[in-house]
Amino acid sequence: MAEAMGKLEYPDIHPKEDDSLGSSPIELRHPTHNTVSEPVPMLDSVTITSYSALLSHLYDGHLEEDPYSQFLDQLRTALELSFASITLREPVDADGGLLFVSSDVLQKTYVDDHSNPYTDRYYTSNVMSNLPWREVVTLDECMSYSQLEETDIYRVCMEPVNIYHMAGIDLRNANGQRFSVRFCRPRDAHNFTPEERAFLKDLGGHIQRAVSNGMQLIQLDNERRLYARTISGRSIGIITLDERARIINCNQAANEIIAAKDGISIVNDQLMLNSDRSRSKFGGYVEEIIRAQRQQETPTVNAMTVERPSGEKEYELLIKPLSVDRNVEPAHTPYMMVFISDPAKRYEVDIRMLTLLYELTRAEAMLAKHLASGLTLDQCSAELGIARNTARAQLRSIFAKTGVTQQSMLVSLILKSLAAIS
Repeated sequence: MAEAMGKLEYPDIHPKEDDSLGSSPIELRHPTHNTVSEPVPMLDSVTITSYSALLSHLYDGHLEEDPYSQFLDQLRTALELSFASITLREPVDADGGLLFVSSDVLQKTYVDDHSNPYTDRYYTSNVMSNLPWREVVTLDECMSYSQLEETDIYRVCMEPVNIYHMAGIDLRNANGQRFSVRFCRPRDAHNFTPEERAFLKDLGGHIQRAVSNGMQLIQLDNERRLYARTISGRSIGIITLDERARIINCNQAANEIIAAKDGISIVNDQLMLNSDRSRSKFGGYVEEIIRAQRQQETPTVNAMTVERPSGEKEYELLIKPLSVDRNVEPAHTPYMMVFISDPAKRYEVDIRMLTLLYELTRAEAMLAKHLASGLTLDQCSAELGIARNTARAQLRSIFAKTGVTQQSMLVSLILKSLAAIS
């Protein structure tokens, strides 16, 4: 550390203790140091500014095209490493694993990749596996350098990419599964000093937290996108409003409804209903939710219809409050969601799902889809280009396979089935 900056204390992050990480940790040996020169105090170059930048890259690492590459690259520079890696999933049998790498000669990301000798077969000879949880261990504690140099994994995987000294730490992800981080130097460099090992141990707490949080955020975002696509497929518009009833976001179905300008529009970032009656009722429901949440009471869910100038069947609105924690509530916080259903809109039904769920033929599934969209049997015959008697025969077969006895029951069954949301 530069004297002008003083001594920097790196916070020690201690996740919940749990020793259930699988098999017992390896038994460590007393290292025989193979040092070619006096260790250089690498950490003297780490300032508060550079450490802050390092952590920034780490906590944003899950957003990168090559995850954690900037963090690993900056760490390599700070500690003069030849190689650094985060292995989220170890290669096992046909699974090539998931590795993020910083190296001058290797690609940055390996996803189920068997082109690399290590991920293809030499992972079974890993000389630093199953380390004691959250403890920094050096390679020479696992085996002597003379033993290492006799191994195939050293000759094939390590020596060609300039790896000789190695420090490692095993951590746990959001699902409680082990993942590993490795820091490496070339043969002509010095081994890891006690100060560097202490630094890497403290950094390990940040790595565990960053990777765990990153995984959870990605999983939540994937789930949110899936739910949004599913709801949009049901033609249900969703609009999120904040503490002042301003619009935060809309899904695709909501944007289509607003673009139609048929009774619902946006004015000054707020939802505007054309009719005075609808506007007054909606405003009252919104104020009721905001008032209840500010007073930490339980707001109610309300529903209403909205008249449409086009004369089409009225929109149906559901105004549902969201849970708000006033202790951590910034401006523009989501307070409620408005769900908009257009009864005139036809639901999209997946033909393939109908064939899988009810063992219908493709022709039967096509007829069922058209019936579910609101067409009569005669209209379906004309639309599909088949005789009415053929359509009636197919309908009888559909009844037998689905267990319903009326056309209305069939329509209800399909619209409630997974075929309508797949």
